[in-house]
Amino acid sequence: MVDGALTNPLAHAVATALALAGSTRAEDVAGIETELLRANDIESDDTSCVRVTTVQGGSVTVAATLCAERADEPYVVVHGTSGRITFWYKQDRVLLQRADHGPEELHFDRTDLLENLVAHLRDGTELLVTPDDTGAFMQVVEAIRTAPDPEPLPDAAWRRVPGEDRRVVPGIDALVAAAADRLCLYSELGAPWARPAHHHLPEEVSTR
Repeated sequence: MVDGALTNPLAHAVATALALAGSTRAEDVAGIETELLRANDIESDDTSCVRVTTVQGGSVTVAATLCAERADEPYVVVHGTSGRITFWYKQDRVLLQRADHGPEELHFDRTDLLENLVAHLRDGTELLVTPDDTGAFMQVVEAIRTAPDPEPLPDAAWRRVPGEDRRVVPGIDALVAAAADRLCLYSELGAPWARPAHHHLPEEVSTR
């Protein structure tokens, strides 16, 4: 099973988090835990989280939902020993928070990867993201593909939005934020509808 919340609409969150962690290649991944759930009557997941353990000993956790209580911009948080960085990747906006410093907000220009690919094919411009640099993300896709089917949430865990044809999961916005803050999965945060994580160990990848 693929094409769920983590591998389609919010795939950029997974790929960006892996890139910021410096773990983009397949051999950078030591293990993957997935919790795939769905509030809607569909075959794929719509409320899920994944945690990637890297060979460097780091942890990349991504929590995502298509059943949010309110619309918000997706973001990635980088935790450091003396502060944190929040990156709203669709807005090209960065918030830097450091100990003994006031918060600093920065904006950056965007580099179009499709334009870079066209330039590479046309005149040999160096690729900014090579196929090998998507290996870790593809390991996540494979872990989700081979995981058990998404668990349906109990009826009491979701509600319909009046006047809208969509379902929301009460409390999910706070759980997503807590997952980013604490690098925890839904089950570890005490979500009553979550199930223990499914563990996936990537096959050995040749680095030659």
